[in-house]
Amino acid sequence: MINYFGRYTDAFKPKSKIEKWNECEEFYNAKNYLSSYASFFEYLKDDEVNNVFYSLDNNVLKFQILQGSKEIRGFSDGNKISAIAVIADYDKLSVAVMRRLMELNYSFYYSRFAVKDNRIVLKFDSNVHDCSTRKLYYALKEVGIKADKQDDTLLDDFTVLKPADMKIEQMTDAEVNTRVKYYRKWIQDALDKIKDLNKEQFSGGISYLLLNLIYRLDYLMQPQGSIMNDIEKISWNYFNREDLSLLQQIDSIEEQLKKMLAKSDEAVKKNFYRVKSTFGIAPPTNSDAAIDVINKNIGNIKWYIDNKHEDFAESILEYISGYCLFSYGLNKSLSRLFGMIIEIGNQDYLNELGYDKKYIDNGVLNKELLISDINEFIALDKNDYPSLSLDITQLKFENKIEFLKSLYDCILKLSYKN
Repeated sequence: MINYFGRYTDAFKPKSKIEKWNECEEFYNAKNYLSSYASFFEYLKDDEVNNVFYSLDNNVLKFQILQGSKEIRGFSDGNKISAIAVIADYDKLSVAVMRRLMELNYSFYYSRFAVKDNRIVLKFDSNVHDCSTRKLYYALKEVGIKADKQDDTLLDDFTVLKPADMKIEQMTDAEVNTRVKYYRKWIQDALDKIKDLNKEQFSGGISYLLLNLIYRLDYLMQPQGSIMNDIEKISWNYFNREDLSLLQQIDSIEEQLKKMLAKSDEAVKKNFYRVKSTFGIAPPTNSDAAIDVINKNIGNIKWYIDNKHEDFAESILEYISGYCLFSYGLNKSLSRLFGMIIEIGNQDYLNELGYDKKYIDNGVLNKELLISDINEFIALDKNDYPSLSLDITQLKFENKIEFLKSLYDCILKLSYKN
C-alpha cells in the first residue's frame, strides 16, 4: 500500500543524527579523518530509507549514496577523498555535448563533469585536509542533486547519450496507468476550467488554480525526469519573471501545460518510478515561513466563497499546502499535516491507487480517522518539541472547506519551541 507522497527531505534530523554530526566534527578536528567520515555517513543515513552504505576496512573507507535515479560511489584512503556519479554512456561524443558539459562545469562549486571509458560522470575529489565534513556535505549534495537532474536533461537533449546506472524501482503497471490517467485529467480539467473565464476578472483565481495543479502533480505523483523539470520551470518562472504581467504569466503557464498534455503516454510513463534519496532539494525551513504563506493567502478564499466559486476557494486551500511542501524542507508533523490537506481534496485518485486512508467516505469527512492521524502527525515531533499540541476541539467537520479552514487556524497556533 502507498503510504507516503511528496519530495524527500533531510531537514530536521533527529537528535541521534545530530550527535553523529557533532562526533564527526570532533574526529575531523582531531585529524582522525576516516573515523570522521564514517560518522558523517552515519549522519547522512536515513534509517527508514536505507539510502547510504559504507565500509571501513584496512584504512580505506568506501561509500555509496543514493540520490534519485543516481548513485554516488566513492572512497577515502585517509589522504584524499573522491566521489563520482555516472551520468550517461555514449559511443561517440558530439561537439555540442562537450560544449554543454563545459558550460555546466562553470556553474558547479565543488564538482565537475569528466569523461572516461565512454561514460560521462560527475566527479568530486579533495585532499582530506581541505575537506571538512561541512564541505563534504555540500559537495556530495551537489554531485547527487545535479547528477539526478542532469542525466534527464542531457538524455532529453542529446540522442547520442544512453542511460547508465539507473537506480530505480519500477511501479506496477496499474500504478503507472493511474498516474497517467490523472496527469491528463487534472491538466485537461484545469485548461477547460479557464477556457471560458474572463482572465482579467478571475486572474487571481486562475493563478491559484494553475499553480495548485502543478504542486498537486508534484506531491501526489512524485514525477521524475522531464515532468519534474516542467513543474520546476513553471514554478520558477511564475515567481521570478518580473518582466511578465500576471495575465502574461497565466498565458505562459497555459502554454506549458498544453505541451505537458501533448506528451505521448509512453513519454509520460517514463517519469513514474520510485527512487531513494539522501539530500532534500528544498532548504530546511522553520514553521515561520509556512505560517507566513498561510497568512498571506488564507484570506483570499472569502470572496470566492461569498460569490459561490467554492472550487477556487478549495484551490487556494490546497495551494497553500502544495506550495509549502514544494518550496520548504519542513519538520515531519507540519509536512504530514500539509500532505493530509492535499490528500483530502483528491480522494478519487488515492482510491484508484489503493491508498488505504479514506479521509472522505461517500462525501462525508471521516472525523475519527482525521483526528487519529492529526494526533499521530503531531506526535512525530513531540520528542523535539514537548509543548507541541493541536487543539482538536477547534476543528470543524461540517464540510471540506470549513474543516480545512479550521485546520489551518490550528496550524497557525502550533508552537515549535524546545
